[in-house]
Amino acid sequence: MVLSTICYPALSHIHIRIPQHYHRQPVVSRLISRYDLTINIAAALLEPHTEDDGWFNLEIQGIRPQVEAALDYLQELNIEIVLLEFKNLAQESQEKLKFLCATTNFFNEQIEDDKKEADLNVVEGQTSCAKFQVCIPKNYHSYPVLAGLVSCYGLTVNITGAMLDTNTENDGWFDLELWGGRQQIVLGLKYLKELGLQIWL
Repeated sequence: MVLSTICYPALSHIHIRIPQHYHRQPVVSRLISRYDLTINIAAALLEPHTEDDGWFNLEIQGIRPQVEAALDYLQELNIEIVLLEFKNLAQESQEKLKFLCATTNFFNEQIEDDKKEADLNVVEGQTSCAKFQVCIPKNYHSYPVLAGLVSCYGLTVNITGAMLDTNTENDGWFDLELWGGRQQIVLGLKYLKELGLQIWL
């Protein structure tokens, strides 16, 4: 007799402190790509050009063993974790952190063709970097905007600066470095612009 194990999605709310020596590392991006998680940054403070630690409040959604593996990874990096909440999601709640890229006008068959071209660029070793600042309006605070860059376009996203208040009445901003193929970066910027976000290069 074969017993099947059902892994229910879990939603975790955590607060992490990012030591200064990790400010140039794509820690959050790695959590998304390595552990197949959806992560929304609910609040953040990461001051560029400082020796002070930064911090992030993260909403993490994924299969519970993957969430636990991601938390283990952070602990291996000696990143301080405060677990605020950890619960299994009911079926009706599993769309909470749905990717915005799946609802934008340009996420269609043409994008799939462009992604194949972008993947080809990566195979050919054509890695590029784009640095810019993006504004996160208050109406996007509960959506995993940056996670879409990783999961939908295969980009590595390094956050070099951040100011996102827990007060949802205020807009926030991120200083970003996007690493990937040139076409992937173009698609990632199109994604942000399609959402109506302001970008300063």
